[in-house]
Amino acid sequence: MLDLRNLRNFLVLARHLNFLRAAEDLRITQPTLTRSIQSLERQLGVRLFDRNRGGVSLTAHGRAIVERASFLLTDAGELERHARLSGQGERGGIRFGMAPMPARVLLPGALAERLRQAPHVTNEVVVRDVEALWGMLVAGEIEFFVSPDRPLRDLSQAHIELLGRFPLSLIVRAGHPLTEGDPGEVRFPLVRSSWTGITVPAEIRDRILDLPNIVEDFGVLTELATTTDAVWLSSAYAVMSEIQAGRLIEIFRASQPVEVNLYAHRRRPRSALTHSMVAAFKERIERLQQDGSLGSRAD
Repeated sequence: MLDLRNLRNFLVLARHLNFLRAAEDLRITQPTLTRSIQSLERQLGVRLFDRNRGGVSLTAHGRAIVERASFLLTDAGELERHARLSGQGERGGIRFGMAPMPARVLLPGALAERLRQAPHVTNEVVVRDVEALWGMLVAGEIEFFVSPDRPLRDLSQAHIELLGRFPLSLIVRAGHPLTEGDPGEVRFPLVRSSWTGITVPAEIRDRILDLPNIVEDFGVLTELATTTDAVWLSSAYAVMSEIQAGRLIEIFRASQPVEVNLYAHRRRPRSALTHSMVAAFKERIERLQQDGSLGSRAD
């Protein structure tokens, strides 16, 4: 019978295509990972990876097994979780992913409420870019993830659910040259949490340096926006308190909001814990839409 640990190790290595990074992610040694993959290859009777000086790559057999292995792990994890939660009632745990921007907007309020309502439930959240989150979902490492960005993958096996829409804006510090008349020929650096999203509006495109600075940590982005002349492309929802306090200013709001979606496996039944967390996210978004009407100077 197949060892599920070997299958999980295989999927993580298939995602990283690097033994060292995969071993670090799995929190095992590289020799242990090597032995695990070799054991799985012997049991299946096929070579799963080609190894060379440049690294590793999936063989044709390996590519064919990735999807089936992910479904098998998903089903096994669901069986284990169902049995555990059935025996423990409200006790249990949930592991899910968030892209940086919705994590900043939704997690503090939603998790605070969940900790009050269900203190015995543990919540493990990974904050990554959308491609990393998709790989973790396929590998069965997370139950779902939330992102405004669409994975550049085959989504035929994905369940996609719209949670809400966020405004996207250009945000600068109070006293920024762009808020005080024509800054002349000066061009300002752009910061954002991912490569995807709306493009820089034509009205100020000639004021922005060509390539953005990508930082996934919103604490760092907030510090950069409040202490430098960088222009931040984000959602006003993510920095509402800073805008209301006058530390940051929304100088432009895009006409089309960004859709924030939940991504999950079609084959994986949604747990009660997932249902409650998704409901908390939707409620948080409704509150923001009711209370977060922030004006834009450029609208």
